[in-house]
Amino acid sequence: MSFTGKQNIKGRRVFRVLSFVSLGLVFTVVIIGAFISARGQGLSCSDWPLCPTGFSLSPEGEYFLEYVHRIMALIMTVSVYITAFYAIKRFVKSRKAATATAVAVSIQIAIGMLVVFSDLQPITVAIHTGVGVLSLAFALLTFILSYPDFTGHPVPNKASSELN
Repeated sequence: MSFTGKQNIKGRRVFRVLSFVSLGLVFTVVIIGAFISARGQGLSCSDWPLCPTGFSLSPEGEYFLEYVHRIMALIMTVSVYITAFYAIKRFVKSRKAATATAVAVSIQIAIGMLVVFSDLQPITVAIHTGVGVLSLAFALLTFILSYPDFTGHPVPNKASSELN
């Protein structure tokens, strides 16, 4: 389906916003994960998907950063899936990139679970980080592809405009 007319322009804007929000959330989750890892708190919450206290925080707040990371990952996943479904239904040009983002995020979740269950084995942590960067790259590509044409006219080069 191509985007022509007022209704399709609105659809393009919706997709652009969805892809931008997904990109921002993927970036945020990667940064929070890197921060947790750098502080040496990767196993502060040794259960998956919830910490030992379930949905409630401990009085000391010892699981706070891990909760933030996991909650943001959940919100990011929903956003990425919505973006991918929207692309599949309405935005053909970004369909593959949006689907690749959703697949990479799904793999990232599974590897995150393995990171917790393997007690932070270095190879598992490295793969988790690498897939996170790959997810970010796919999300960025999806966002870039949400801008198929800026004007529809070729951009004049500087040399030809100086001749006229």
